[in-house]
Amino acid sequence: MVAAALLIVALGAAERIQAFGADGKGSSAAQFLKIGPGARASAMGEAMSGVADDAYAAYYNPAGLGWLVRPEVAGMHDSHFQGINYEHAVVAVPVLSWVETKLERNAYGVMGLAITNLSVGGLERRSATETDTAADTFSSSDLAYAVSYGYAFPKLGLSAGATIKYVESTIDSVHAGAVASDVGFLWRGKKWSAGVGGRHMSGEDHKFARLSDPLPLTVYGGLGFRPHERVLVAFDVASSNDAPARLAWGGEYRHPFTPKLSGSLRGGYSAYGAKSYSSSGWTGASFGGGVGYGNFDIDFAWVPYGDLGNSLRYSLHVKF
Repeated sequence: MVAAALLIVALGAAERIQAFGADGKGSSAAQFLKIGPGARASAMGEAMSGVADDAYAAYYNPAGLGWLVRPEVAGMHDSHFQGINYEHAVVAVPVLSWVETKLERNAYGVMGLAITNLSVGGLERRSATETDTAADTFSSSDLAYAVSYGYAFPKLGLSAGATIKYVESTIDSVHAGAVASDVGFLWRGKKWSAGVGGRHMSGEDHKFARLSDPLPLTVYGGLGFRPHERVLVAFDVASSNDAPARLAWGGEYRHPFTPKLSGSLRGGYSAYGAKSYSSSGWTGASFGGGVGYGNFDIDFAWVPYGDLGNSLRYSLHVKF
């Protein structure tokens, strides 16, 4: 019942956002904010807002941080199409991690710190007069610095979380910046989980000199289902103010080989990706896997974008 109610709320909010942004497709700035971090999530179509069970919850649903009981560090590199590079790093630490106490380590919540960067170099600069040879080259870079906090109410099976971040972009020598926030809620049952929230909410535009655009305000909702301890199925819906609604689903199978060694296979599909990025070629689907040993997980994902090319993502996740 709780899972269904949260998803209905998300669908209703997504419909309102979709109507608001119907005439503004592609009009938002800082599009790199829509790239979900973590190779595990990428392989599952980024359908993680209703799961949010590791440090990457700081992005997908900050409420998920509230359930973490150990410090976690995670990092990702993405060789995106057309020479674009994407990096993300996050640290999640329960407030009482290094305090001698009889309380649970997350009794006072969990803090998260994250940084995201998307960059591309070698862009050709052209003069006002059209020529065959570029005058020189320049680069472009986007950065986001985020602080998150999640708090769980175990007796209710509920958690809440929020993020505040500063987003800045640089194109050659021109800069833009804006402050934004995220908010999320997560419910966990024995086999089901559900989450709702919003990302990139801001009261100011992302301004380049005289040009300014809003950030990609996004409302999301998701479900997670574990029919078996080794199997996870997830479903997501998200709608932003500048693009069609995105439906995504994914699955994961984790197999233990020894008490410390395990392997994972994952797959997913994103209807938003299939509709938005290319009219031909293989898009929308994603695949990946990973190897875990003790407290370490190494994951990879392949995300094709049709005519644009492929995205190859690698990530490391460590629990202390």
